[in-house]
Amino acid sequence: MEKRLRILLTMLCLALLGMASCKVKDPEGQEKNAPFAMTEAYARTEGAAYLEDLLEGRYEDAYGNHPHDSAMTKAVGPERYEEIFIQVIQTYGEFVGYTGEEISEKGDYTIYTRGLAFRTASLNANVVFDKKGLISGFNFTPHTFEAQDDAPLPQGLREEEKTFGLEGFPLQARITLPEGEGPFPAVVLVHGSGPNDMDETIGPNKPFRDLAWSLGQKGIAVFRYDKRTYTHGQAVAQDKGFTVQGETIDDAAEAVRFVSSLPEVDGSRIFVLGHSLGAHLVPRIAEAAPEAAGFMMAAGMLTSLPELFPYQVEYLAMLDGTLSPEEAENLDRTRELAEKARYPERIGADESVLGAYKAYWEDLAAYDPLGMAKAMVKPVLVLHGERDYQVPLKEYEIMREALEEKENYSFRLYPGVNHLLMEGEGIPSPAEYQVKNQVHPPLVEDVAEFIKGNQR
Repeated sequence: MEKRLRILLTMLCLALLGMASCKVKDPEGQEKNAPFAMTEAYARTEGAAYLEDLLEGRYEDAYGNHPHDSAMTKAVGPERYEEIFIQVIQTYGEFVGYTGEEISEKGDYTIYTRGLAFRTASLNANVVFDKKGLISGFNFTPHTFEAQDDAPLPQGLREEEKTFGLEGFPLQARITLPEGEGPFPAVVLVHGSGPNDMDETIGPNKPFRDLAWSLGQKGIAVFRYDKRTYTHGQAVAQDKGFTVQGETIDDAAEAVRFVSSLPEVDGSRIFVLGHSLGAHLVPRIAEAAPEAAGFMMAAGMLTSLPELFPYQVEYLAMLDGTLSPEEAENLDRTRELAEKARYPERIGADESVLGAYKAYWEDLAAYDPLGMAKAMVKPVLVLHGERDYQVPLKEYEIMREALEEKENYSFRLYPGVNHLLMEGEGIPSPAEYQVKNQVHPPLVEDVAEFIKGNQR
Protein backbone atom coordinates (compact mmCIF):
# COMPACT_ATOMS: atom_id res chain seq x y z
CA MET A 1 0.00 0.00 0.00
CA GLU A 2 2.77 2.45 0.91
CA LYS A 3 4.49 1.92 -2.41
CA ARG A 4 1.19 2.30 -4.23
CA LEU A 5 0.64 5.63 -2.53
CA ARG A 6 4.18 6.88 -3.05
CA ILE A 7 4.22 5.97 -6.71
CA LEU A 8 0.59 5.68 -7.69
CA LEU A 9 1.05 3.95 -11.00
CA THR A 10 4.38 3.30 -12.65
CA MET A 11 2.48 3.11 -15.86
CA LEU A 12 5.40 3.10 -18.24
CA CYS A 13 9.14 2.84 -17.67
CA LEU A 14 11.52 5.53 -18.80
CA ALA A 15 12.57 2.93 -21.30
CA LEU A 16 15.58 3.15 -23.60
CA LEU A 17 13.85 2.95 -26.91
CA GLY A 18 14.72 2.50 -30.56
CA MET A 19 14.99 5.45 -32.89
CA ALA A 20 11.78 5.87 -34.87
CA SER A 21 11.68 8.41 -37.68
CA CYS A 22 8.72 10.75 -37.62
CA LYS A 23 7.80 14.25 -38.62
CA VAL A 24 6.98 16.20 -35.48
CA LYS A 25 5.50 19.59 -34.75
CA ASP A 26 7.81 22.19 -33.21
CA PRO A 27 6.34 25.23 -31.43
CA GLU A 28 9.42 27.23 -32.27
CA GLY A 29 8.50 27.12 -35.94
CA GLN A 30 10.97 24.62 -37.38
CA GLU A 31 10.21 23.25 -40.82
CA LYS A 32 8.54 19.88 -40.47
CA ASN A 33 11.05 18.21 -42.79
CA ALA A 34 14.10 19.95 -41.30
CA PRO A 35 16.38 18.07 -38.87
CA PHE A 36 14.69 18.20 -35.48
CA ALA A 37 16.50 19.81 -32.56
CA MET A 38 15.01 18.97 -29.16
CA THR A 39 14.52 22.08 -27.02
CA GLU A 40 13.19 22.82 -23.55
CA ALA A 41 10.52 25.00 -25.15
CA TYR A 42 9.26 22.07 -27.19
CA ALA A 43 9.20 19.75 -24.16
CA ARG A 44 7.34 22.33 -22.08
CA THR A 45 4.74 23.21 -24.74
CA GLU A 46 4.14 19.68 -25.99
CA GLY A 47 4.25 18.13 -22.51
CA ALA A 48 1.75 20.62 -21.11
CA ALA A 49 -0.66 20.10 -24.04
CA TYR A 50 -0.40 16.31 -23.74
CA LEU A 51 -1.13 16.39 -19.99
CA GLU A 52 -4.03 18.78 -20.51
CA ASP A 53 -5.62 16.35 -22.98
CA LEU A 54 -5.22 13.48 -20.51
CA LEU A 55 -6.54 15.43 -17.52
CA GLU A 56 -9.58 16.67 -19.44
CA GLY A 57 -10.44 13.17 -20.71
CA ARG A 58 -9.43 13.72 -24.35
CA TYR A 59 -7.71 10.37 -24.63
CA GLU A 60 -8.00 10.10 -28.41
CA ASP A 61 -6.28 13.49 -28.71
CA ALA A 62 -3.59 12.55 -26.19
CA TYR A 63 -2.78 9.48 -28.27
CA GLY A 64 -3.29 10.84 -31.78
CA ASN A 65 -2.11 14.45 -31.59
CA HIS A 66 1.14 14.00 -29.67
CA PRO A 67 3.71 11.81 -31.47
CA HIS A 68 4.66 8.63 -29.58
CA ASP A 69 7.64 6.47 -30.38
CA SER A 70 7.10 2.89 -31.55
CA ALA A 71 7.28 1.27 -28.10
CA MET A 72 4.85 3.78 -26.58
CA THR A 73 2.54 3.44 -29.56
CA LYS A 74 2.29 -0.28 -28.83
CA ALA A 75 2.13 0.11 -25.03
CA VAL A 76 -0.73 2.58 -24.83
CA GLY A 77 -3.85 3.72 -26.61
CA PRO A 78 -6.94 5.77 -25.78
CA GLU A 79 -8.47 2.88 -23.84
CA ARG A 80 -5.33 2.35 -21.77
CA TYR A 81 -5.06 6.06 -21.00
CA GLU A 82 -8.67 6.07 -19.86
CA GLU A 83 -8.07 3.08 -17.57
CA ILE A 84 -5.08 4.83 -16.02
CA PHE A 85 -6.85 8.10 -15.31
CA ILE A 86 -10.02 6.46 -14.00
CA GLN A 87 -7.78 4.71 -11.48
CA VAL A 88 -6.04 7.97 -10.62
CA ILE A 89 -9.36 9.75 -9.99
CA GLN A 90 -10.76 6.81 -8.01
CA THR A 91 -7.65 6.78 -5.83
CA TYR A 92 -6.97 10.48 -5.32
CA GLY A 93 -10.14 12.31 -6.34
CA GLU A 94 -10.73 14.97 -8.96
CA PHE A 95 -7.94 17.08 -10.42
CA VAL A 96 -7.58 20.41 -8.57
CA GLY A 97 -4.72 22.22 -10.29
CA TYR A 98 -1.04 22.42 -11.18
CA THR A 99 1.67 23.04 -8.61
CA GLY A 100 4.85 23.54 -10.65
CA GLU A 101 6.90 22.34 -13.60
CA GLU A 102 10.50 21.63 -14.54
CA ILE A 103 12.62 20.23 -17.35
CA SER A 104 15.42 17.72 -16.76
CA GLU A 105 17.78 15.62 -18.90
CA LYS A 106 18.57 11.93 -18.57
CA GLY A 107 20.99 10.72 -21.24
CA ASP A 108 19.35 11.22 -24.62
CA TYR A 109 15.98 11.91 -23.02
CA THR A 110 14.29 15.17 -21.98
CA ILE A 111 11.77 14.87 -19.13
CA TYR A 112 8.95 17.34 -18.64
CA THR A 113 7.71 17.10 -15.03
CA ARG A 114 4.58 18.84 -13.82
CA GLY A 115 3.10 18.79 -10.34
CA LEU A 116 -0.56 17.77 -10.25
CA ALA A 117 -2.80 18.40 -7.23
CA PHE A 118 -5.74 16.03 -6.81
CA ARG A 119 -8.33 16.25 -4.07
CA THR A 120 -6.48 14.04 -1.57
CA ALA A 121 -2.86 14.05 -2.77
CA SER A 122 -0.37 15.60 -5.17
CA LEU A 123 1.84 13.76 -7.65
CA ASN A 124 4.46 14.51 -10.26
CA ALA A 125 3.54 13.55 -13.82
CA ASN A 126 6.62 12.88 -15.97
CA VAL A 127 6.49 13.02 -19.77
CA VAL A 128 9.64 11.65 -21.41
CA PHE A 129 10.74 12.78 -24.87
CA ASP A 130 13.47 11.21 -26.99
CA LYS A 131 15.81 13.40 -29.02
CA LYS A 132 13.42 13.32 -31.97
CA GLY A 133 10.68 14.84 -29.81
CA LEU A 134 8.64 11.65 -29.53
CA ILE A 135 6.91 10.72 -26.28
CA SER A 136 8.82 7.68 -25.06
CA GLY A 137 7.55 7.35 -21.51
CA PHE A 138 4.99 8.58 -19.00
CA ASN A 139 4.73 7.90 -15.29
CA PHE A 140 3.79 9.28 -11.89
CA THR A 141 6.28 9.81 -9.06
CA PRO A 142 6.01 11.43 -5.61
CA HIS A 143 5.30 15.15 -5.53
CA THR A 144 8.41 17.31 -5.20
CA PHE A 145 7.26 20.88 -5.85
CA GLU A 146 7.33 23.11 -2.83
CA ALA A 147 5.67 26.50 -2.63
CA GLN A 148 8.07 29.31 -3.52
CA ASP A 149 7.79 32.05 -0.92
CA ASP A 150 10.10 34.71 -2.30
CA ALA A 151 7.82 37.76 -2.05
CA PRO A 152 8.92 40.19 0.68
CA LEU A 153 6.86 40.48 3.83
CA PRO A 154 5.09 43.87 3.84
CA GLN A 155 6.71 46.51 6.03
CA GLY A 156 5.44 46.56 9.60
CA LEU A 157 4.32 42.92 9.67
CA ARG A 158 6.12 40.07 11.36
CA GLU A 159 5.62 36.33 11.05
CA GLU A 160 6.41 33.50 13.43
CA GLU A 161 6.69 29.81 12.58
CA LYS A 162 4.67 27.50 14.81
CA THR A 163 4.05 23.78 15.21
CA PHE A 164 0.71 22.58 16.55
CA GLY A 165 -1.73 19.73 16.04
CA LEU A 166 -3.27 16.67 17.58
CA GLU A 167 -1.26 13.67 18.71
CA GLY A 168 0.39 11.92 15.79
CA PHE A 169 -0.36 14.73 13.36
CA PRO A 170 1.92 17.72 14.01
CA LEU A 171 1.42 20.53 11.51
CA GLN A 172 3.62 23.41 10.46
CA ALA A 173 1.94 26.78 10.80
CA ARG A 174 2.64 30.49 10.55
CA ILE A 175 1.07 33.45 12.29
CA THR A 176 1.16 36.90 10.73
CA LEU A 177 1.17 39.67 13.32
CA PRO A 178 0.40 43.36 12.80
CA GLU A 179 2.66 46.16 13.89
CA GLY A 180 2.40 46.84 17.61
CA GLU A 181 2.13 44.76 20.77
CA GLY A 182 -1.47 43.59 20.70
CA PRO A 183 -3.33 41.65 21.80
CA PHE A 184 -4.91 41.52 18.35
CA PRO A 185 -8.10 40.00 16.98
CA ALA A 186 -7.22 36.94 14.92
CA VAL A 187 -8.58 34.74 12.17
CA VAL A 188 -7.81 31.08 11.45
CA LEU A 189 -7.84 30.14 7.74
CA VAL A 190 -9.27 26.72 6.83
CA HIS A 191 -8.47 25.16 3.45
CA GLY A 192 -10.58 23.78 0.65
CA SER A 193 -10.33 20.30 -0.88
CA GLY A 194 -7.00 18.72 -1.64
CA PRO A 195 -3.59 18.53 0.07
CA ASN A 196 -3.13 22.27 0.53
CA ASP A 197 -0.12 23.99 2.01
CA MET A 198 -0.58 26.87 4.44
CA ASP A 199 -0.80 29.42 1.62
CA GLU A 200 -3.36 27.33 -0.31
CA THR A 201 -0.95 27.56 -3.24
CA ILE A 202 -2.31 26.94 -6.74
CA GLY A 203 0.17 27.69 -9.50
CA PRO A 204 1.69 31.12 -8.82
CA ASN A 205 -1.20 32.15 -6.56
CA LYS A 206 -1.32 32.04 -2.76
CA PRO A 207 -4.80 33.09 -1.58
CA PHE A 208 -4.16 32.45 2.11
CA ARG A 209 -0.91 34.39 2.11
CA ASP A 210 -2.70 37.26 0.40
CA LEU A 211 -5.35 37.23 3.12
CA ALA A 212 -2.75 36.99 5.90
CA TRP A 213 -0.68 39.91 4.69
CA SER A 214 -3.64 42.12 3.72
CA LEU A 215 -5.50 41.54 6.99
CA GLY A 216 -2.28 41.90 8.98
CA GLN A 217 -1.91 45.39 7.55
CA LYS A 218 -5.39 46.13 8.89
CA GLY A 219 -4.51 45.16 12.45
CA ILE A 220 -5.68 41.53 12.42
CA ALA A 221 -3.48 38.53 13.24
CA VAL A 222 -3.84 35.61 10.81
CA PHE A 223 -3.03 31.95 11.49
CA ARG A 224 -2.52 29.54 8.59
CA TYR A 225 -1.19 25.99 8.52
CA ASP A 226 -0.33 23.07 6.27
CA LYS A 227 -3.31 20.78 5.90
CA ARG A 228 -3.15 17.30 7.38
CA THR A 229 -3.43 15.67 3.95
CA TYR A 230 -0.49 17.79 2.78
CA THR A 231 1.81 16.84 5.68
CA HIS A 232 0.59 13.32 6.47
CA GLY A 233 -0.82 12.27 3.10
CA GLN A 234 0.54 8.74 3.12
CA ALA A 235 -0.72 8.00 6.64
CA VAL A 236 -4.25 9.26 6.08
CA ALA A 237 -4.52 7.61 2.66
CA GLN A 238 -4.08 4.24 4.36
CA ASP A 239 -6.75 5.00 6.96
CA LYS A 240 -10.04 3.57 5.68
CA GLY A 241 -11.84 5.30 8.53
CA PHE A 242 -10.60 8.75 7.49
CA THR A 243 -13.29 11.44 7.22
CA VAL A 244 -13.54 15.24 7.04
CA GLN A 245 -13.41 15.17 10.84
CA GLY A 246 -9.71 14.32 10.59
CA GLU A 247 -9.13 16.05 7.27
CA THR A 248 -10.39 19.47 8.33
CA ILE A 249 -12.59 19.86 11.42
CA ASP A 250 -10.33 18.58 14.22
CA ASP A 251 -7.32 20.60 13.07
CA ALA A 252 -9.38 23.78 12.59
CA ALA A 253 -10.75 23.50 16.12
CA GLU A 254 -7.29 22.76 17.50
CA ALA A 255 -5.97 25.81 15.63
CA VAL A 256 -8.51 28.02 17.39
CA ARG A 257 -7.46 26.64 20.77
CA PHE A 258 -3.77 27.03 19.93
CA VAL A 259 -4.13 30.61 18.74
CA SER A 260 -6.10 31.54 21.87
CA SER A 261 -3.05 30.59 23.94
CA LEU A 262 -0.71 33.01 22.17
CA PRO A 263 0.07 36.19 24.14
CA GLU A 264 -0.19 38.41 21.05
CA VAL A 265 -3.81 37.35 20.44
CA ASP A 266 -7.01 38.34 22.22
CA GLY A 267 -8.53 34.92 22.91
CA SER A 268 -12.05 36.34 22.97
CA ARG A 269 -11.72 37.70 19.41
CA ILE A 270 -10.76 34.68 17.28
CA PHE A 271 -12.63 34.09 14.03
CA VAL A 272 -12.59 31.26 11.48
CA LEU A 273 -12.63 31.70 7.70
CA GLY A 274 -13.32 28.51 5.76
CA HIS A 275 -12.74 28.37 2.01
CA SER A 276 -14.58 25.96 -0.33
CA LEU A 277 -14.68 22.62 1.55
CA GLY A 278 -13.61 24.56 4.65
CA ALA A 279 -16.65 26.81 4.19
CA HIS A 280 -18.92 23.80 3.66
CA LEU A 281 -17.75 22.46 7.02
CA VAL A 282 -18.00 25.73 8.98
CA PRO A 283 -21.16 24.61 10.83
CA ARG A 284 -19.30 21.54 12.09
CA ILE A 285 -16.20 23.60 12.92
CA ALA A 286 -18.42 25.97 14.89
CA GLU A 287 -19.69 23.04 16.93
CA ALA A 288 -16.13 21.82 17.55
CA ALA A 289 -14.78 25.30 18.37
CA PRO A 290 -17.48 27.08 20.40
CA GLU A 291 -14.92 29.56 21.71
CA ALA A 292 -14.60 31.22 18.28
CA ALA A 293 -16.22 34.66 18.07
CA GLY A 294 -17.55 34.34 14.52
CA PHE A 295 -17.22 32.57 11.19
CA MET A 296 -16.83 33.28 7.48
CA MET A 297 -17.80 31.03 4.59
CA ALA A 298 -15.91 31.86 1.38
CA ALA A 299 -16.93 30.07 -1.83
CA GLY A 300 -18.95 27.56 0.18
CA MET A 301 -21.98 25.43 -0.55
CA LEU A 302 -24.85 23.58 1.09
CA THR A 303 -25.08 21.02 -1.72
CA SER A 304 -23.20 17.78 -1.04
CA LEU A 305 -19.77 17.32 -2.62
CA PRO A 306 -20.79 14.31 -4.76
CA GLU A 307 -23.58 16.34 -6.34
CA LEU A 308 -21.08 19.00 -7.43
CA PHE A 309 -18.50 16.68 -9.01
CA PRO A 310 -20.43 15.84 -12.21
CA TYR A 311 -21.27 19.51 -12.73
CA GLN A 312 -17.57 20.43 -12.49
CA VAL A 313 -16.52 17.70 -14.93
CA GLU A 314 -19.22 18.67 -17.42
CA TYR A 315 -18.36 22.37 -17.13
CA LEU A 316 -14.70 21.73 -17.96
CA ALA A 317 -15.55 19.35 -20.78
CA MET A 318 -17.85 21.94 -22.37
CA LEU A 319 -15.41 24.84 -22.28
CA ASP A 320 -14.75 24.31 -25.99
CA GLY A 321 -18.49 24.11 -26.69
CA THR A 322 -18.56 20.41 -27.52
CA LEU A 323 -18.69 17.12 -25.65
CA SER A 324 -16.51 14.51 -27.32
CA PRO A 325 -17.29 10.79 -27.00
CA GLU A 326 -14.36 10.42 -24.61
CA GLU A 327 -15.57 13.34 -22.49
CA ALA A 328 -19.11 11.97 -22.47
CA GLU A 329 -17.83 8.60 -21.30
CA ASN A 330 -15.73 10.24 -18.58
CA LEU A 331 -18.76 12.28 -17.47
CA ASP A 332 -20.93 9.16 -17.28
CA ARG A 333 -18.28 7.44 -15.20
CA THR A 334 -18.05 10.46 -12.87
CA ARG A 335 -21.82 10.43 -12.43
CA GLU A 336 -21.70 6.74 -11.52
CA LEU A 337 -18.99 7.34 -8.93
CA ALA A 338 -20.73 10.42 -7.54
CA GLU A 339 -23.93 8.44 -7.13
CA LYS A 340 -22.01 5.85 -5.14
CA ALA A 341 -20.53 8.59 -2.96
CA ARG A 342 -24.01 10.04 -2.32
CA TYR A 343 -25.32 6.60 -1.32
CA PRO A 344 -22.28 5.00 0.34
CA GLU A 345 -24.07 1.80 1.28
CA ARG A 346 -23.20 0.79 -2.30
CA ILE A 347 -19.46 1.14 -1.64
CA GLY A 348 -17.40 -1.93 -0.79
CA ALA A 349 -15.37 -2.09 2.41
CA ASP A 350 -12.04 -1.83 0.55
CA GLU A 351 -13.29 0.25 -2.36
CA SER A 352 -12.01 3.76 -3.05
CA VAL A 353 -14.49 6.10 -4.72
CA LEU A 354 -13.42 9.53 -5.94
CA GLY A 355 -10.30 9.26 -3.83
CA ALA A 356 -11.92 8.24 -0.54
CA TYR A 357 -13.17 5.14 1.24
CA LYS A 358 -16.66 4.33 2.43
CA ALA A 359 -16.33 5.98 5.86
CA TYR A 360 -15.55 9.34 4.27
CA TRP A 361 -18.73 9.35 2.20
CA GLU A 362 -20.84 7.91 5.03
CA ASP A 363 -19.76 10.79 7.24
CA LEU A 364 -20.68 13.40 4.61
CA ALA A 365 -23.96 11.67 3.77
CA ALA A 366 -24.98 12.01 7.43
CA TYR A 367 -24.06 15.71 7.50
CA ASP A 368 -26.92 18.22 7.38
CA PRO A 369 -25.15 21.50 6.50
CA LEU A 370 -28.34 23.54 6.24
CA GLY A 371 -29.73 22.31 9.56
CA MET A 372 -26.45 22.98 11.35
CA ALA A 373 -26.04 26.36 9.63
CA LYS A 374 -29.49 27.41 10.83
CA ALA A 375 -28.53 26.43 14.37
CA MET A 376 -25.47 28.71 14.43
CA VAL A 377 -25.86 31.77 16.66
CA LYS A 378 -22.45 33.44 16.26
CA PRO A 379 -22.00 36.07 13.52
CA VAL A 380 -21.49 34.56 10.06
CA LEU A 381 -20.33 36.30 6.86
CA VAL A 382 -20.95 34.50 3.55
CA LEU A 383 -18.63 35.52 0.68
CA HIS A 384 -18.90 34.39 -2.94
CA GLY A 385 -17.58 35.30 -6.38
CA GLU A 386 -19.92 35.43 -9.38
CA ARG A 387 -17.27 33.84 -11.66
CA ASP A 388 -16.75 30.79 -9.46
CA TYR A 389 -17.21 27.76 -11.72
CA GLN A 390 -16.16 25.21 -9.08
CA VAL A 391 -18.86 26.26 -6.63
CA PRO A 392 -21.31 28.06 -8.93
CA LEU A 393 -23.42 31.10 -8.17
CA LYS A 394 -26.53 29.01 -7.56
CA GLU A 395 -24.88 27.65 -4.39
CA TYR A 396 -24.62 31.17 -2.99
CA GLU A 397 -28.24 31.82 -3.96
CA ILE A 398 -29.38 28.63 -2.22
CA MET A 399 -27.51 29.63 0.91
CA ARG A 400 -28.81 33.19 0.91
CA GLU A 401 -32.42 32.14 0.38
CA ALA A 402 -32.18 29.63 3.22
CA LEU A 403 -30.35 31.81 5.74
CA GLU A 404 -30.82 35.51 5.02
CA GLU A 405 -33.67 35.85 7.52
CA LYS A 406 -31.32 34.91 10.36
CA GLU A 407 -30.01 38.10 11.95
CA ASN A 408 -26.53 36.69 12.58
CA TYR A 409 -25.89 36.12 8.84
CA SER A 410 -24.64 38.67 6.31
CA PHE A 411 -23.87 38.12 2.63
CA ARG A 412 -21.44 39.57 0.08
CA LEU A 413 -21.34 38.76 -3.63
CA TYR A 414 -18.45 39.95 -5.82
CA PRO A 415 -18.85 40.38 -9.60
CA GLY A 416 -15.86 39.13 -11.56
CA VAL A 417 -14.39 37.10 -8.68
CA ASN A 418 -13.47 33.40 -9.09
CA HIS A 419 -13.10 30.44 -6.74
CA LEU A 420 -9.68 31.65 -5.55
CA LEU A 421 -11.36 34.87 -4.40
CA MET A 422 -9.50 36.73 -7.16
CA GLU A 423 -10.91 38.98 -9.87
CA GLY A 424 -10.80 37.91 -13.50
CA GLU A 425 -12.60 38.27 -16.78
CA GLY A 426 -13.92 36.13 -19.60
CA ILE A 427 -15.11 32.55 -19.32
CA PRO A 428 -13.84 31.08 -16.02
CA SER A 429 -11.43 28.16 -16.42
CA PRO A 430 -8.48 26.51 -14.64
CA ALA A 431 -6.12 28.43 -16.93
CA GLU A 432 -6.62 31.65 -14.99
CA TYR A 433 -5.35 29.96 -11.82
CA GLN A 434 -1.94 29.81 -13.51
CA VAL A 435 -1.80 33.60 -13.91
CA LYS A 436 -0.38 35.51 -10.94
CA ASN A 437 -3.14 37.42 -9.17
CA GLN A 438 -4.22 38.43 -5.66
CA VAL A 439 -7.30 38.16 -3.46
CA HIS A 440 -9.89 40.80 -4.36
CA PRO A 441 -9.22 43.88 -2.13
CA PRO A 442 -12.92 44.71 -1.51
CA LEU A 443 -13.37 41.17 -0.17
CA VAL A 444 -10.45 41.71 2.21
CA GLU A 445 -12.05 44.96 3.36
CA ASP A 446 -15.34 43.18 4.09
CA VAL A 447 -13.56 40.48 6.08
CA ALA A 448 -11.70 43.09 8.14
CA GLU A 449 -14.87 45.07 8.81
CA PHE A 450 -16.72 41.91 9.84
CA ILE A 451 -14.00 40.97 12.34
CA LYS A 452 -13.68 44.46 13.79
CA GLY A 453 -17.43 44.95 13.90
CA ASN A 454 -18.13 41.73 15.80
CA GLN A 455 -15.68 41.95 18.66
CA ARG A 456 -17.02 40.99 22.05
